[in-house]
Amino acid sequence: MADTDPFRPLMLTLRALVCCSVVLLVLSAAGAGAQDVASATSAEAIEATIRPETLSYEEFRLKQLHFLAGRSRTGLISTSVVTAAGIALVAPALISECVRVASSSSFDDLRCSTAGKVLLGIGVPILAAGITGLIVTAVMYGVRRGRIRGIEDHLAYERHRAVRWDPARSAFAF
Repeated sequence: MADTDPFRPLMLTLRALVCCSVVLLVLSAAGAGAQDVASATSAEAIEATIRPETLSYEEFRLKQLHFLAGRSRTGLISTSVVTAAGIALVAPALISECVRVASSSSFDDLRCSTAGKVLLGIGVPILAAGITGLIVTAVMYGVRRGRIRGIEDHLAYERHRAVRWDPARSAFAF
């Protein structure tokens, strides 16, 4: 028996989009926990290479934030690649495999070949996941860069305002 429901491909695509969104939410929640573990691990790695008595807390936190900002930048680049892959799947489907046909109602209907349905079914969730990842990692990167700027501004103010002991030179710094 032939499937005559014209909205079936749209419903399948929406179902795949919802499933991918749920998976992304679960993975991002798990990733947040892993990020805390990773940041603790990175803090231990940074602390092992730098003697804590030579750095103030703010300088140590600055080094840690630089490390985490680098990870956010890597996430931003990787989600950009995922978004590009989604566009690479969706664009050919919309251009060559799907046509708009005016239906009897007031809106246009999208009719796709089998290849177009498959490309849209795979490409739309990947595109949605990439865009979601771009937004999340861009916010994370921006927040971390803002914290870095804040600490650098504070350190610059403190260094110019006070006499302090510089353990690296074993002398007072003005």
